[in-house]
Parts: sequence; C-alpha cells; structure tokens
Amino acid sequence: MITSKILRSQNLLHLGAFLVIIIALNILSQFYFGRFDLTTEKRFSVSPTTKKIIKNLDDIVYVKVYLDGDLPAGFKRLRNSTRELLDEFRAYNKELMFEFINPSENENKTERIKLYKQLAKEGLAYYNVPMETKDGFAQKTIFPSALITYKDKSIAINLLMSNSKVPNESDLNNSIQNIELNLVNAIRKLSFQKLPYVVFTQGHGELDNYQSGDLAYELSQTYEVGQIDIDSNLTRLMRRVQIDSNTSKMIPNFELLIIAKPTKPFTIKDLFLLDQYVMHGGKVIWAVDFVEANMDSLRYATSTLAMPLDLNLQEILFSYGARVNTNLVLNRNAMEIGTAEGVLKPWDFFPLALPTKGNPITQNMNSLSTSFVSSIDTVGSSSIRKTVLLKTDLNTRIMPTPALVDLVDIIYRGPNPALYNRLPQPIAVLLEGSFTSIFENRIIDPRIMNNKELFDIQFHSLPTSQLVISDGDLLKNQVMETADGLMPYPLGYDRFSKRTYDNKKFMLNAVNYMMGDDALIQLRNKQYKIRLLNKERISNEKLKWQILNTSIPILLIIVMGLIINIVKRRRYARPIN
Repeated sequence: MITSKILRSQNLLHLGAFLVIIIALNILSQFYFGRFDLTTEKRFSVSPTTKKIIKNLDDIVYVKVYLDGDLPAGFKRLRNSTRELLDEFRAYNKELMFEFINPSENENKTERIKLYKQLAKEGLAYYNVPMETKDGFAQKTIFPSALITYKDKSIAINLLMSNSKVPNESDLNNSIQNIELNLVNAIRKLSFQKLPYVVFTQGHGELDNYQSGDLAYELSQTYEVGQIDIDSNLTRLMRRVQIDSNTSKMIPNFELLIIAKPTKPFTIKDLFLLDQYVMHGGKVIWAVDFVEANMDSLRYATSTLAMPLDLNLQEILFSYGARVNTNLVLNRNAMEIGTAEGVLKPWDFFPLALPTKGNPITQNMNSLSTSFVSSIDTVGSSSIRKTVLLKTDLNTRIMPTPALVDLVDIIYRGPNPALYNRLPQPIAVLLEGSFTSIFENRIIDPRIMNNKELFDIQFHSLPTSQLVISDGDLLKNQVMETADGLMPYPLGYDRFSKRTYDNKKFMLNAVNYMMGDDALIQLRNKQYKIRLLNKERISNEKLKWQILNTSIPILLIIVMGLIINIVKRRRYARPIN
C-alpha cells in the first residue's frame, strides 16, 4: 500500500510545481503586458489611437473626478465606467494618476457651497438632481465633471452629455459611451504643442456666434477654433515660408475653413483668395444656400416666395466638382413644424437628410435635419473623388425657383403624391483630390493680387478635400433666450418636436475626417449595450430570484462536498496490489 510518507511527498511536489508556475507567470508579466476583453462590444478595450496618446505622455497627467459619494444609480454607472477607463489608461502609462472626490462630503453647508462655486468657476458643470432619501426626495448637487492637469495646464470636461437640467437614462447611457472620447480629447489637447486650426469665415452674412455656437464649442474640444474676415488680404489666410533664396511658398495659416450660410455675394478678390487657399492645400466646408427662403415670412402669411440667391460661388464650386442647383427639394419624410392648432405636422420643405453607407463620416448615423435644401450634381474631372454623404429619402419632389412656399398646400390640403416622383437627391458631397484653379488660363486682374511678390500663384492644388453642403442651416443650432442672455441649443436639437438629429455628429465626423483624425470618428461611434433590469419583472418575480440566488449556491457547495467525499473514499480505501 502507498504509505502516508509517499502521499505527503506527492502533495509537496504538486504544491511546489504550482508555486513555480505562479512565480514564472509573475516574472513573465513584468516583461509582457496583455489584457483580455471578453465583452461583446469590447467595453474595456481602448482604441489604438488612445493607447498611442496615453503611452507617449512624458509627464504626469493628474485627473480629478468630482463624481463620488452617495449617487443615484445612473450616476454610479457613469462613475464606475469612468474609473474602469482610467484604470485601463493607467495600465498603459503609470504617469497617469487619478482620484475621485465627493464635493458634497463636507457637512458644513457654507463650506460646501463655497466649494461648489469654486468648482463652477473652474468650468466644471453641475446638476441639481432629485434623489430619494429616508424622508422622501431631496435635491442633490452632483458634479459629473473632471479636471485634468498636465504640465501646468488644466482643462475641465463634462462627463455628462445632456440637454436637460435633469438628465435621463438615455443621457447617462450616451455619456458612458463617450467617456473615452471626452477624456482622450482633453488629454490630447493638453499634450499637443500646436493644435490644428479651424476657422469660421465672417464678412458675408454668415451664421453669427450664437447660431454656430454649439458646433464651434464642440470643435474647440479638439482643435483651435477662431474666425476670419475674408477681406481681400491673402496673408491672413496663409503665411510665407522661405524655401531658398529664389523661391518662396505659401502654406495655409488654418487647416480648415468653414463657410457657414453666407447671405452676401463674394467678390472676385474673395474668390481669388479662397481659390489660392485651396491650391496651397487648404480644406473648405461650403455650407451654402443658393435659394433664399425664410420661415419668418410665414408668421403673418400663409405663403412666401423662395428666390434664387446669387452668392457668386456657383462657378468656383463647379470648377471643383459640384454644382448646387437653385431649386428646392421636398420630401414627405421631413421634420415636423407646429401648426396654428398646436399639433406637429411634416413640413416637406424640411426634408430629413439620410446618410449614405460606405464612408467613415456617416458610419452608425441617423437622419439629419435640413431647411429649404437644394440638390447637388457632381460634375467635372474624374480625377476628383466625389462621395455623396447625404441624400433625401425616396419619392422626392424638386421645385424650381422662384417657388411658392405655401403652408395651406402642404400642411392643410396635403401635397399631390404624383409630384413626388424623383429619386433621392444628393445634398452633401465630399470632394477629394488635386483641384484645378478657376483662374487657370485666365488673365488675372493685378488689382485682385495683393502682395503678389509674397507668394507663387498655383493653378493645381496639393491633394486636399472639400465638403459641399447645399443647406447652411445644417450647421445652425437653435437659440434660446434666458435671463442671462442668448444661449445656443445643441446642434441638431429641435425644441419644438423635442427630437435630436445627427447634425452635430455629422459635422464633427466630417471635420475629423478632413483633418485626418479618423480615430476620433471611431471613438465617437463606439457603442455600449447598457443591459438594464426590467423593473416590472423584478417586482413580480422578486421572491423567486431571491430564493434561487440564496439556495442554488448552498446546494452547489453541498453537492461538491459530497462528490469530493465519495472520491476520497474510493481513492484511499481501495487496496493497491
């Protein structure tokens, strides 16, 4: 028979082998780093761009998250998701440090309010959220915000994305999906020595600071954002770079120009400046209306006249590969407007823009809102790659201008279905390639060339990109009046129907794509499945699940104990020959 000494030796041998394996794995883990994400949507996996930014940090990044303490369930999920992501960041770079702070832990009300004011002054957003207590409900001030510090520079970010004073579950779920994007954007902005520059043009009746305020704010989270008056001064658009003693070149001062709904014509000097900006590699987003129509005209009348709007841009856009027509595109799949009876009805002049598939800009995107939009034709050289990004729905109607915009016809009588017989119409086209100047083979008036000696005129551009949108209102956010003045609504949000369209996501994706930041698009499209419990089922089946959760583990332990006991008896009771 096997003696107890032999059994003891075997057990010690097994234990020693197990310890050796554990030690070896720990030693290997010091040299090789790996993490496994078993979730379906790769919840705990960060993008390659995020890893690169985090790994390349050469100084301490300190993140203070003011979201801790006794929180409602939704905010707890937001806090936990933020903590998990920061843990993931720290796994790639130990220079990243963080702490979670409860700004409400001080029992002294005066000191607590003083801290609230200090945090708000630093740019941290807060919400007064009703929270259930022993005595009923009470307002709790919550700061779902973080302060990130890097090399003596700090930036405040709002972890919660919400359009309302009291955020709902959808807002919290959406915020959890965008934590990585928000944190990476902030760290990227702090760590980059020079951020790309995006500017909105002024001087031609473009959208004002309030109407383009939300888009400008969102872009400022990633880029430097400013404004420029195209005042026939090329040196404002570009700067001189000396190549050698005989040659001088110009490069754009700004990486991207956004021309948002101009209403005044561009002069020949303006066109020359814009053309040379493109020829030297500049990128442009043209969000232009070639038809003048306004809903304000329908406040005191049931109809108005839509007229062609001459901005003097048709020829330059045509030379680049896009023709914006002076017509109106109507569709039954449209935004809703309020009627005199207080109900919402589709307004065919505001057709919904549907994203096309196959381009990163329109990936995982829903419909966009438009207002008096025109159709676009792609024209010109096949060397320019032309990608239609947005179209109307099926069964579209095209109305040439001048056109009568009649509320009675559309809202009350109902449109004639026979007129809606056209295919989906393009309303946003991306142009990519090397463009030809509109001034090629033309005699250039010396009066439009200010400081000609400072640069070389180019007639063929470096590879670049342009985006043509036939509706300037696609970039325009609605504006609300508050006691503190005017405030912009989020871009794409319609305060009448309370719906949010994907205008903001489209514009941010478009800018990211044109600037070569495709990784930011992927981060913005990252989706988490929030598997919420069914509250009604919990209430009905509460006792059943309580019994199962308490009894099954106990039964498993009993069964395992019996099995182990039987195995031991058979193993050690059997005689060995």
